[in-house]
Amino acid sequence: MKGFLICLFAISFMQPCIAKQTKKSTRLQNLTQYVNPYIGTSGHGHTFLGANVPFGLVQLGPSNYTRGWDWCSGYHYSDSIVTGFGHMHLSGTGIGDLGDISFMPAIGRVSTKRSTPEQYLSGLGSIYRHSTEKCRPGYYAVHLNRYNVDVELTATQRCGFHKYTFPASKDAKIVIDLESGIGWDKVTEGYIVQENDSMISGYRYSSGWAKDQRIYFTAVFSKPIKRFIVSDSTSVFSGSSLKAEKVYGQALFETHEKESVFVKVAISPVSIANAKLNMQSELPGWNFKQTVAKADAAWNKELSKVVIKADNAARMRTFYTALYHTMIAPSTFCDVNKDYRGADKKIHTNASFTNYTTFSLWDTYRAAHPLFTLLQPERAGDFVNTMLAIYQQQG
Repeated sequence: MKGFLICLFAISFMQPCIAKQTKKSTRLQNLTQYVNPYIGTSGHGHTFLGANVPFGLVQLGPSNYTRGWDWCSGYHYSDSIVTGFGHMHLSGTGIGDLGDISFMPAIGRVSTKRSTPEQYLSGLGSIYRHSTEKCRPGYYAVHLNRYNVDVELTATQRCGFHKYTFPASKDAKIVIDLESGIGWDKVTEGYIVQENDSMISGYRYSSGWAKDQRIYFTAVFSKPIKRFIVSDSTSVFSGSSLKAEKVYGQALFETHEKESVFVKVAISPVSIANAKLNMQSELPGWNFKQTVAKADAAWNKELSKVVIKADNAARMRTFYTALYHTMIAPSTFCDVNKDYRGADKKIHTNASFTNYTTFSLWDTYRAAHPLFTLLQPERAGDFVNTMLAIYQQQG
């Protein structure tokens, strides 16, 4: 921590050099190669592991069972059971929340009943091994031993992009879990509906660190859904939609060996309609590799604002991983049309600024926000406008 603060102090006196060097070096260096996203996922680090872009609304990654305080981000390196891949995670905070809109590929009959780590086979959970994990800025991959499914994830600002490679099966499925959250989060209402043979939409309302959080989503599948099942945690219901406290959807498929099924998921703090707008704007196609490359480029652009030289790779990793961690949050909390849900619970349309959330100010005001004034001057203005809007709407 002392070394990191010294780096920040030094940067404040190097502003002209940073700007000058950024111009020369942005196209020349691949700085994401020095980021190790696993740093901080053990001990008391509480850092997010998964796929995202700088300051994105979506942090798409694996969630473990919550086993205590050290699982605040949803993931801890000591763990080996994944319960799903949620679209929102905190990073570095002292409280657990989010985990919203969780997807889990599976094979065969599975129960959506909540289980414990010791009884994960009675729920959706699967064992995984770190040897099959791959993670770099904007990309995450893992193999699910229980289902023999390979998972790959990437993201845009407001969309998660899933690639699931299945074995041959007449009973492959993708489970949409609107009950599960992280830490102290508790769902209060969920809704899911099948709109056509390849689109599922809905919302999740919850209470936790945020007392009245509302997230809407729409998901589009690359393959037509053979059958769609809706249920709560104990009972299956007829029809293709369900509104309840605990809501699950199962999209069923037949797959051949090594067949990849892609899912694009857009989220919104405002509405399902705005989630669709976000997808149309940010992820209209199905090119997974291109989306991974764009996420990597977005991270390189931001990391290249500070170009350093060090006498060994370990120091490069320490610096650029720390810089990477400063840009997971605050998170964009508005749609592509600038609509957002305010602190007064009202919808504010076509805002003049980008609205943000998850500031965790008691952790960040000393060092991260002074750094943002140097490296993120446009965003820093939006951060201030967000805080002013909260004051105006809430007091």
